[in-house]
Amino acid sequence: LAAGVCAISAVTLGIIAFSLGRFTTGLVALILAGATLSFLRFNFHPASIFMGDSGSMLIGLTIAAAAIHVTGQVETASLPTRQGFPAFLPLLLPVFVLLLPLVDMALAVLRRVGAGRSPFHPDRRHLHHRLLQLGHSHRRAVLIMYLWTALFAFGGAALVRWTTTQVLWAVGVGAVVVLALTLGPLRGRRDRTERPGGEGSGTAPVEVKA
Repeated sequence: LAAGVCAISAVTLGIIAFSLGRFTTGLVALILAGATLSFLRFNFHPASIFMGDSGSMLIGLTIAAAAIHVTGQVETASLPTRQGFPAFLPLLLPVFVLLLPLVDMALAVLRRVGAGRSPFHPDRRHLHHRLLQLGHSHRRAVLIMYLWTALFAFGGAALVRWTTTQVLWAVGVGAVVVLALTLGPLRGRRDRTERPGGEGSGTAPVEVKA
């Protein structure tokens, strides 16, 4: 999950960097994307190798530095109006690119502090855990997280070239599609509940022995 989300974020930052003339930053971002995708070849479920804290922290540092460099050192006077728009919002671009990890982190901190625990206390209520609880398989839950990440990351990158209205329409349509994929297992669960002998029907299933 971490490698795939970071790869999508790095590709997005690379596209934005090249669009804004930050070629060195774009190259670093694409190198990071290549490294994470190569790692993902062996890390995707069922994984043979796993990422530790050293790897995730290095990736986070590189993405954070690239995002600051892209949005904080651009000569906006030399850019067209549409290209200059993201450069005026240096805090908004990293939020778009890393929206899903940021939301997951914020929810985890609020959830743990609200329960009187340390914000670093582990639990199984992260977004990917909730997808598993909905009925998704491990592989499908990760792919759905990739889709949400790509939707908002590339939506933010699209502001460099397209109008805000066009981007909002595209992101809105994409969000409806991804939301349907995310909540899909709920329909199957409801159908099973409504069947005779299913959960909540009041009829116990009959055990048949061979």
